[in-house]
Amino acid sequence: MKKFILILGLLLCFATIAGTSQTDKVWVVNGKDTTLVSPAKTLVEHLAEPLPNPQDLDCLSKNIYFEAAVESTAGKIAVAMVTMNRVRATNYPNTICAVIKQGPHDASGFPKRDRCQFSWYCDGKHDRPNESPAWRISQKVAAYVIRTPTLIDITDGATHYHADYIAPPRWAILKEKTTQIDAHLFYNKNNRINF
Repeated sequence: MKKFILILGLLLCFATIAGTSQTDKVWVVNGKDTTLVSPAKTLVEHLAEPLPNPQDLDCLSKNIYFEAAVESTAGKIAVAMVTMNRVRATNYPNTICAVIKQGPHDASGFPKRDRCQFSWYCDGKHDRPNESPAWRISQKVAAYVIRTPTLIDITDGATHYHADYIAPPRWAILKEKTTQIDAHLFYNKNNRINF
């Protein structure tokens, strides 16, 4: 055991000495060139930024919580990225809450059951998250995604997704599948089939 610890210690020392001058760098693909650049902000600088709009933070946190509470961090970020991709797209509303609440509403202002963009919003159940670690993590992920507009999109621009345990919705035939993360399949642009 002492030999193992000694060898592990030597390896760690060697790894620390050998080429660690660029551990604070990340690769960024910019067109055809791949250049090494420093991260835009340190974590301390990032956390010192003002909080996002409280309504947007609440809407995105709920979307992450109700759509991906049991998913990995990547799964939660992917759900948030779909929302942000829609906010940036011209054919969707331009705020987070408007994207999440998009769909027909009845005269009383409630969404029509099962006719909205995100199933949790119009499933007829209450939309109050349980105070739990899953809710707190969803809030942190939402704040991070909102504060980081340059975050790499792990969904490749997806604007739609559905769970892999349900039959594909009608719209899925018209879209290009970009990736699967945890239990969600993500889709982007229209499939253009030319004959």
